[in-house]
Amino acid sequence: MRITGGIYRGMKLYGPSHHGLRPAMDRIREALFNILAGFVVGGSVLDLFAGSGSLGIEALSRGAKSVLFVEKDPRSLWVLRQNLTLLQSRGEWDEEKEIKVWPGDVFRVLPRLHREGQKFDLILADPPFPANLWPKILKAVSGNKLLAEDGLLVLQVRRDYTLPERVGDLTRRERRIYGETSLELWRYSR
Repeated sequence: MRITGGIYRGMKLYGPSHHGLRPAMDRIREALFNILAGFVVGGSVLDLFAGSGSLGIEALSRGAKSVLFVEKDPRSLWVLRQNLTLLQSRGEWDEEKEIKVWPGDVFRVLPRLHREGQKFDLILADPPFPANLWPKILKAVSGNKLLAEDGLLVLQVRRDYTLPERVGDLTRRERRIYGETSLELWRYSR
């Protein structure tokens, strides 16, 4: 598993070491960030179900100014922290970037972020596929008003799972299929 673009391009990350961690494949991450192009530059990113941190680290590599990683599994948190330590050890660490790791359940963290008034330019959500959490994620992000005005939620969904075009205040803007994964881009309805 490697970073596919930006200042950390080619950096090898620690991958899953336990059952259940399904990191975003390099080609899906590369496709996603090609779609986003310069969207992440200078932006704030929320990486939900962060796992190894590959999506959030890719966003940092491509110019995000801040990333908040949310993960509850202790084993995944260990891998995530190893990858962040690896990033620091490269000597290219940008002290101006704000990087936080919040251990905890996504559905408990989102209301807390709302209470704190936090908004994100980009929210990345790659939940465990067997849990079928996609509608719950959309409702939670919509209900807690966590996207900035022109923000974007990127949801990785199992290809054969069909979501409605609109959930709460969010509307699907785009859907692209990569193997068994569907990348879905959601924005607030206008």
